[in-house]
Amino acid sequence: MKIIETKIHSKRNTQIPVTIVEADEKNKLLILAHGFKAKRTEDGRFLTVAKKLAEKGICSIMMGFPGCDESKEDFINYSLGNCIDDIDSSYAYMKKEYDFRSDDVGMIGYSMGGRLTSLYIASHPEITCIGLWAAAVYDGYGKEEGFLGMPKEELRRQADEKGYVDFHNGFDNTDIRLSKALIDETEACKPSIGLSAYKGSAIIVHGDEDDTVPYDTAELAYALLNNAKERKLYTVHEADHGFGQWNGRPELSKQLTDETIKFFEEHFA
Repeated sequence: MKIIETKIHSKRNTQIPVTIVEADEKNKLLILAHGFKAKRTEDGRFLTVAKKLAEKGICSIMMGFPGCDESKEDFINYSLGNCIDDIDSSYAYMKKEYDFRSDDVGMIGYSMGGRLTSLYIASHPEITCIGLWAAAVYDGYGKEEGFLGMPKEELRRQADEKGYVDFHNGFDNTDIRLSKALIDETEACKPSIGLSAYKGSAIIVHGDEDDTVPYDTAELAYALLNNAKERKLYTVHEADHGFGQWNGRPELSKQLTDETIKFFEEHFA
């Protein structure tokens, strides 16, 4: 196993910071998509999964989205479309650089990364195993009627008047700008389409004390995945959206990674 930290060229003419976990046997590929304003390894939890699955011949790539992680772009470039472009670029890079023995691909997404995963599988039937971690898979804004505490009416007003939205991100206590493209795409996107049509295997892991992406979103994902070959909903009790990362309970994140590894070893490796 080898861990490679590098940057790759995107289809948008930018540099994407990536972490590649290279397995000795190159059987399959796993793509990991981080959450809103998060780091590409999700505080090491993506790495934990990737390193363990490398023992089964699965190579992994995790990328930093625009304005996140080590990306040099302004966060105004963060949009669903640009994130998907960067997933495409990372996917293409891995297919070019490595001769995988199988065309099957896996994907894991955390929070907003789970939304990206749900959108991505709609046009990529070769993705046969997915993990959704506290995933924001509702269509549009869902029942929340807004984005991380900001009402959708205010989001729409600022986006239309200024072309962006002034936003305070409580996750890292920073003031950022949300692009009009992100607001437009959020209102229009339908993760339900990809989930409903999906025929592979899927594990949903969610904390029952998550007040960022409420637990009933996991139940929605499970219901939508009614055509999946295999589906599992695993509840991490007493976990919020950070799975213990924000309140000193690493055992909750261990449940998250252990259950995901076990599922992928059984249904993907």
